[in-house]
Amino acid sequence: MKKKGSWGRIVRHPATWVSTTYFGQGYPYAVVHQLAEAIFKELGASLQMIGLTSLFHLPWNLKFLWGPFLDRYATKRSWLVRIEIAITVLLVLLALSTTLTHILITTSILFTILAFFSATHDIAIDGYYLEALDTDDQSKYVGFRAMAFRVAVFLIAGPVFIFYDDWGWFPTLLVVALVMLLLTLYHLIFLPRIETEERTFSDLFSRILTFKTLLIGIAVSIAIAGIRFLIGSGPVQDTISGSPTLNTISASGWIGLVLLLALLVLVAFVPFLKRRLSESRSYYAGAFVDFLDQPRIGVILGFVIFLRTGESFLLKMRYAFLREIGMTPGEFGWANSLAIWAMIVATMIGGYLISKHGLKRWIWPFILAQNTLNLLYMGLAGRYEHLIGHPELGLPNFRLLAGVITLENVGSGFGTAIFMVYLMRCCKPGHKAAHYAILSALMSVSFTLSGVLSGFIADAWGFQTYFAFTFAATVPGMALIFFLPYLDGRSAADVR
Repeated sequence: MKKKGSWGRIVRHPATWVSTTYFGQGYPYAVVHQLAEAIFKELGASLQMIGLTSLFHLPWNLKFLWGPFLDRYATKRSWLVRIEIAITVLLVLLALSTTLTHILITTSILFTILAFFSATHDIAIDGYYLEALDTDDQSKYVGFRAMAFRVAVFLIAGPVFIFYDDWGWFPTLLVVALVMLLLTLYHLIFLPRIETEERTFSDLFSRILTFKTLLIGIAVSIAIAGIRFLIGSGPVQDTISGSPTLNTISASGWIGLVLLLALLVLVAFVPFLKRRLSESRSYYAGAFVDFLDQPRIGVILGFVIFLRTGESFLLKMRYAFLREIGMTPGEFGWANSLAIWAMIVATMIGGYLISKHGLKRWIWPFILAQNTLNLLYMGLAGRYEHLIGHPELGLPNFRLLAGVITLENVGSGFGTAIFMVYLMRCCKPGHKAAHYAILSALMSVSFTLSGVLSGFIADAWGFQTYFAFTFAATVPGMALIFFLPYLDGRSAADVR
């Protein structure tokens, strides 16, 4: 009995479930953001098309729109488990899609659906974490969540590439789905129940299936159809056909860009939105008003959007560049295996140092470590420029490439520790899941926009200039650090 009780405490201990849930958060995220571009690259897609795989990130940009529903209906645990079941099914379908003739079309659709469920999964996990732990424990376990997330990324960015090099996509993705199934079963059985359900999924479906919602759905469908018609019209097609850059963007890509532009416009009109939303008594509007009612909210939003822009540009073209100079998928997988463990250690060290000395003391060293290491890729591009498109001229030094990838990941780990702690400080009680969803969605705006532009810029400028640009893109975010609130923590008045 004693052993059984000890086992029960272990499987339900915060260190355990924090690790498994954030592994579950990072796992489908890495599938969308690592494998999509790799599949496109291995099938001979252009740099522009690889960059446009960033549009799969749109659900992370827009998840703040449905984040409040996870606070309002059912429990975070029930959302989490149900979504993991759906993700497991989608991974199996993704594996099957790689055996079809029109692989890019089918996998693009599946990646889009998977991205939506994965983004919603993020909301549930972050909300569960904030509900289950008090402020001290949230800081205490931040290293566990960062480590678990990175372990998931490691599996996708490391061993999966190695397995693909030997087995191909179909069996590799079936193994990926199996890991997700085992994780889902663990959460279904052992994840602690820490919330009381106030409104059920049935209540949510009743609200969704209303005449008003139907009208909104019809309006959105008409708007999308209108955009597609406009893109297909004669004058617009003549303009697009006359531009090699515009001609590479599909109709779905244009729709994604319009949605991104709409989101950026919403951010630009924060004061107006705050006034309008404050007039509403709905829970949904209240979550936004509560979030916007913070000191220097414009600085917070700008910092969240722009801080990781340079890293976003870098990551989207990194694999394509390394493949162009002769690195194999297997070599990339081995290098990533080492690099991601280095990132995990850096994130945990960063979290420990922040908890010991405070965010304000470490924000500049860690952010500079994250951003300046981008310049290592500029050096690689200069050294191996002669190999791009000419594999017969030789092979790059694998140890050098692995070293650069590892150092870049160490810097990213330090930056992750800063970002995670700061985002949690910007969440107010009562709407924790909604606020974290808003912040993480805004954070991903730069990822999507950078990815969409990355292929065009790299193709036009060349890799060496492109990687120099990735560092320049970090400057606006760093400049905003001087004006950030909450670097010393939140006061009692701030959390009300």
